[in-house]
Parts: sequence; structure tokens; C-alpha cells
Amino acid sequence: MTTDALARLREQVRRLERRDSQTDTLATGHSAVDTHLGGGLRTGSLHDFLISDPLERGASLAMLLPILKEGRGPIFWISDTPAELNACGLHQSGVSLERLVCIETDPASLLSVAEDVLRGPERALAVITGSHVPSLKEIRRLNLAVEASGNTGFFLRLAPLTRAPGKDPCACATHWRILSHPSAPRFFPGLAMPLPGSRRLSAALLRGRGGRPAHWILDCTDHAPLSRSLDALLAHRAPPALPPGRLPGRQAPGRARTSA
Repeated sequence: MTTDALARLREQVRRLERRDSQTDTLATGHSAVDTHLGGGLRTGSLHDFLISDPLERGASLAMLLPILKEGRGPIFWISDTPAELNACGLHQSGVSLERLVCIETDPASLLSVAEDVLRGPERALAVITGSHVPSLKEIRRLNLAVEASGNTGFFLRLAPLTRAPGKDPCACATHWRILSHPSAPRFFPGLAMPLPGSRRLSAALLRGRGGRPAHWILDCTDHAPLSRSLDALLAHRAPPALPPGRLPGRQAPGRARTSA
């Protein structure tokens, strides 16, 4: 065996050892999903969220935000358009704005910038969203990056329902299709019309490395329980969504812009 071949073999062994020691899971917040996944989504991997329609982007975010909340390192939002994120909504979801860094780049540089981020030492979470459909070669490069560093990447990309998931070249650890689902109305005495229930999601795990496909209807608690009785809320002005002093000052999330 040549010296170069032996060096490559040793590097592969070190990479596997790092991957085994750093592998962890990020809980989704839904017990049935986490049990099926063995604790949650694996770190040091890529996860793919297919969006059937631009109007369904919010459903994927409702599934993704509790996962981002579980991370301990920085959160990078990498896109080829300005990030349209609501600071108050992120705060209510438990995502720290101090950990968020938004990077805007041109479509041609999107994946190269993502690779640089995913190779970093920060144990970061990176959300990658753009119009570019990654090739199998590009995904393999990103897979090598997350396996070596322990960072975790999430794709948010448009993929119409007519496209068969088996023909998709994106070789990620998990593939998801998250859609909005009708909520269950809440009935209260004295009200002629029911109130809308909590957000519901239709979460389909299309493919999972080492697992089997599955489907769930998930309830998402978007808001905290009412702190007053319903009669008090109808008779008086509703309390603010957040107690005074809980919302951080009006400070824009960290943002960077890059070009090729």
C-alpha cells in the first residue's frame, strides 16, 4: 500500500470516529416522530424539507423552528433572496435572535457558501433555501462537510407534488413533505361560532436513512394557553401576547451578504 493510500485510509477512519463521537439528535417536539426517529433528527447530517407550494412554506417552518430551538450553536439562514423572517415570531418560538446569522448570496454561490459554513467548528445549524436544485455531486460534498464537522444542514426547497420523491437526486438523511392540515375547532359555552384550534400539520417522512417512511397529523401549539377566563377576554381588552420586558429590543438579526 502506498503512502498516499495509507494516509487517505487513516483520514477516513478519523472521520468515522469523529462522526460516531459527535452524532446526536435534535428533538422535533412531537413524541411520535421522535420515537420513530430514535430521538429526533440526527446531527452531523443533511435533512431535506420539500415545499409543494410557496404558500406551504409556513408549514415547513412550523416543523423546523422547534428543531432549531434545540440546537446549542449558531443558526445560519443561507438564501439567494433576502430572509423574510419575523423577529417576534422567532422569539415566541424560542429561537434566540442572538444566535441567528442571515447570509444572502447569489444563486450560483449558494451551495459553496453553505459548504463553508457546514465545515466550520461551531456545531452550527444551517438552513439552506434557494431556487437552485442541488445535484448529487453537490450533496455529496455537503454530506462530507457535515460528517467531518458535526454541523447539521436543512434544505428548504420547492418541489411540486407531481415530482416523484424517488427521482429526486438529493441524497439526504431524511426527506420530508410538510403540508397544512385543517385544525380541530374549539367549542365554548355561550359562543355561537367555534374558535379555530391550534395549527395542524400533515408531516410525511418520505425517506429516511436506516428507517422506514411514516406519516403523522401533528398539533402545533403556536401560542401559550390563555391566562384569563374566556369571559374576561370577551369583556375586556385581551392581554398582550408577551409580558412587558420579555421581547428584546428592536435589533435586526445578524446579516451578511456575499457574492462570487
